[in-house]
Amino acid sequence: MSTSSFLSTIASRRTIYELKPELPAGVTIEHVQNAVQQIIKETPTAFNCQLLRAVVLTGETHKKVWDHVASAMPDAGAKKRPESVRDEAYGSVIFFTDDNITKKLQSDFAAFAEVFPRLGAHSSGASQINSWAAIESLGLGAHLQHYNDLVRAALPEKIPANWGVHSQLCFGARAGQPGEKTYINNPVEIFN
Repeated sequence: MSTSSFLSTIASRRTIYELKPELPAGVTIEHVQNAVQQIIKETPTAFNCQLLRAVVLTGETHKKVWDHVASAMPDAGAKKRPESVRDEAYGSVIFFTDDNITKKLQSDFAAFAEVFPRLGAHSSGASQINSWAAIESLGLGAHLQHYNDLVRAALPEKIPANWGVHSQLCFGARAGQPGEKTYINNPVEIFN
């Protein structure tokens, strides 16, 4: 992959809220799973601790989780996004960190204990953005959500309790286009 095609992929990653609960022709859920799996494996982590985890929700599990989130919202306005995810997205990638690994690092390297949760969040953020770009490159639309505790409460019991939820990447076939993106003047300078 050339630098220009990599940068093009990064630039094309956009928030797409208007989704259809289907996959584009030629794309399978295994394509999504494999992309996310590779990204979780290859994303760097502090001390190579490999604390990143992810699952892909589809079908009834996806609907159940997002129905739980929607029902916990206080009013119709707050219910709008989780209901649209439930009804319009094909699935969700749930991103986690293994909190037991963070605790072990904090114990083993006490001088850095307060830093390890942040470092885990940094690695998780990298895996989220990389997964989002990969999903977009498959021809899907996606948007990132952070209903972490509400999602956690509705996940299948098989998911370990020590996995802390960081975000939800909701995806499906595009039913709309992203809004116009504007940029601030924010140059990267070189200092010698």
